[in-house]
Amino acid sequence: MHPLSSSTSASAGPATHRLRLWWRRLGRRGAAGAAAFAFALLAAAFFLAPSRDASAPSTASYPSYGHRLPTLVDLTLVAGARERGAVCLDGTPPGYHWLPGFGEGSDKWLLHLEGGSWCRNLTWCAQRKETNLGSSDHMGRRAEFVGILSDDQLQNPDFYNWNKVKVRYCDGASFSGNVEEEFQDGTPFFFRGQRIWEAVMSELLSKGLSRAKEAFLTGCSAGGLSTYINCDDFRALVPKASTGRHFWEKIYAWIL
Repeated sequence: MHPLSSSTSASAGPATHRLRLWWRRLGRRGAAGAAAFAFALLAAAFFLAPSRDASAPSTASYPSYGHRLPTLVDLTLVAGARERGAVCLDGTPPGYHWLPGFGEGSDKWLLHLEGGSWCRNLTWCAQRKETNLGSSDHMGRRAEFVGILSDDQLQNPDFYNWNKVKVRYCDGASFSGNVEEEFQDGTPFFFRGQRIWEAVMSELLSKGLSRAKEAFLTGCSAGGLSTYINCDDFRALVPKASTGRHFWEKIYAWIL
């Protein structure tokens, strides 16, 4: 007999004997006693089952980015944004992260609009002005490009060599506002999401988006809604692209 089986039988013997004695005492109690014994037997089987040695190497697999760490992409603030009134909630210029394409993907573009819900009233919007969702002053200077934004062929075989852009979200209304008035109840707010969209697109067009042969517009949460709001405009901006497409990604379906 295998040593493990022998030791297990030895340790289980006293417990099994006690259960037999208990069964004899419960035997005259009918169905209730039988049910109690069945529960006890299942519990004993669970706790007496041999466990895997904790020192043994684990064979479980864990999420991985592939063969290397994600690429960090610098934040670019839109040039001349303030002059155009294309600003975040607090009046700072909007930004994006651009990872240039290469090889066969140099004339293909994938844009991703960042999400982050809406600010539903002035109190919420005032709070957002102190965060990355309302001010470029609070945005991280670099962003990890993973998933469909990755340049790792193992992780992202379809788009790894494309131009990839993450557009930062800081207007609070899915890149859709265009309110001229700068003060609300005496407090400065800039609801200029539509202008932000136009300013970012204008800058990307000058960097090669206008020559794209394929172009994808994607988004998450509030950014996903924005793909619906702006997809027709996006299609008109890249008429040379053979496919102008948009995807609406629910926030629980794909988080980048």
